[in-house]
Amino acid sequence: MKILFVCGGNTCRSPMAEIIFRNLCVAGGREDVFVASAGLDANGETAQNALDALKICDEKVPQEKKKSVRFEPFMITEYDLIICMTRFIARCVGEHENVKTLDDFVGCGDIPDPFGYPPDVYIEVCKRLQSALALLYTKLCN
Repeated sequence: MKILFVCGGNTCRSPMAEIIFRNLCVAGGREDVFVASAGLDANGETAQNALDALKICDEKVPQEKKKSVRFEPFMITEYDLIICMTRFIARCVGEHENVKTLDDFVGCGDIPDPFGYPPDVYIEVCKRLQSALALLYTKLCN
């Protein structure tokens, strides 16, 4: 299974979701699940506050920052699931059978963008993603 998490810039929410979900897959022995992330307006790299929040939330974080990846329409056919952080982002990606929001799966509401906010907001978003993605993992991978 190939899963793509999508947010606005691919610097905060979707990279955190990618790392958290990949860690869940590794811990669960699910080598058959490929996880990636992208952003509608990607330009930059993973925000340091996002990486710091992941470390505080006890996630294993890659040593190097990830360069942002721009969402491209061809990705719709490359991934089994495209999971968007908000309904607005899902509408921008387009109405396709494999395009959903995280809320569609686990009822967590839209995941707010912490960009530009203090570190504690990143930590709260990280905790929210951890809870939601643990439920998603149970639904998709058990």
